[in-house]
Amino acid sequence: MDLISELGPLAFGSRLKRLSETIMRGGEDVYRFYGVDFQPKWFPIFYFLSQKSEAGIMEIAEGLNVTHPAVIQMSKELEKKGLIVSKKSDEDARKRNLKLSKKGKDLLPTLQKIWEEIKLMNAEIIENQEHNLLIAVKEIEDAWAAKSYLERFKEFHGL
Repeated sequence: MDLISELGPLAFGSRLKRLSETIMRGGEDVYRFYGVDFQPKWFPIFYFLSQKSEAGIMEIAEGLNVTHPAVIQMSKELEKKGLIVSKKSDEDARKRNLKLSKKGKDLLPTLQKIWEEIKLMNAEIIENQEHNLLIAVKEIEDAWAAKSYLERFKEFHGL
């Protein structure tokens, strides 16, 4: 019995979370296979910083469309691992800027190789399905960006 699957639309978020957890565990296995101490959850921030010399917390949050606290939490983990460094902004001492550390820069070519392999494998899985999941997810994200979950709920109930 798979209750989450049986619940259909009611458990949509739970089902996506379960799929995400499966993919993340798989990513952990791939990094471990290569002997790399890296967590899939760090990927968005690390990748973002690999494309810039330096970025502030808010810039990263906006660029990734995630919350400020999420960036702070992940950046603390990356900093603890020695993969990024933070410093006070030259323009505003209240703000922190992040950048890859020497260790992070040294690890980057290995990660890029792994990411390319993951990208190709994921594309094969996604593109060989009857429906392209990335397209469907984008459509759902766009729908909720246009009208929030709560707005839709209230509208559904005529409130």
